[in-house]
Amino acid sequence: MNRILIIGGTGSIGRLVATRMAELGHRPRVLTRDPAHAQLSLPAAVELTAGSLADPTALRTAVQGIDAVVMTHGAPYGSDDYAAVDYGAVPAVLDALDGHRVPVVLMSSIGVTATGGPSRELLDWKRRGERLLRASGLPHTIVRPGWFDAGNGPLQRVDLRQGDRIEYGPVRRDHVAETIVQALLTESATGRTVEVFSVDGPAVTDWPGAFRAAEPDRPGDLDGARDRPGPHLRTEPERVRADLRHLAPTLPDTEI
Repeated sequence: MNRILIIGGTGSIGRLVATRMAELGHRPRVLTRDPAHAQLSLPAAVELTAGSLADPTALRTAVQGIDAVVMTHGAPYGSDDYAAVDYGAVPAVLDALDGHRVPVVLMSSIGVTATGGPSRELLDWKRRGERLLRASGLPHTIVRPGWFDAGNGPLQRVDLRQGDRIEYGPVRRDHVAETIVQALLTESATGRTVEVFSVDGPAVTDWPGAFRAAEPDRPGDLDGARDRPGPHLRTEPERVRADLRHLAPTLPDTEI
């Protein structure tokens, strides 16, 4: 793996991922509306490509020659752009890839399988993005961060869990970024959905073992391995069903 496209690479997690990948000798590429501004906060080794998620031509240019995709995007809370951004980035990137099989690491959120709450609309759209990525058949890892932030104590370590148990709590942003980076570099992360939290203890050194301890997503299942069952696709918005018909061709029409 060498060239990695980062969607959301100017955000708080995306910048950390881009920086870390550059430190490890990889070639991160960041899609950004404003390259001149982005270069102020990113290392010189990060390639910047101009464009937005709403521009199919820019996206097709951005995915040329890439070996993997990281998606750390997200609309501002309260912006009402969740359908267009938190969900919409997933079909936009899958469409731009046009069948090119590369690993995709998607940052989602804990709580996507819960019901109710003030963030329900945001979380529902994030879950729809997760389900579309799984249905696409691409090699994937889905990372669901806990609540930002847990501080920066040196004795805190990454704790990977499953089942979308939101009560486990907070996470450091650098722990989220490192989990995403290691998911790119670790074969045993492929095909898994994990929640990431920060707890006291020494740093994780056996990332392959940490990912192997997580149950893999079941082939053909739209939901994560230990998730609560999601809604039937026939109850989903038509745009989601249309994206599934277009981007998940192996999904039976009777399911949509």
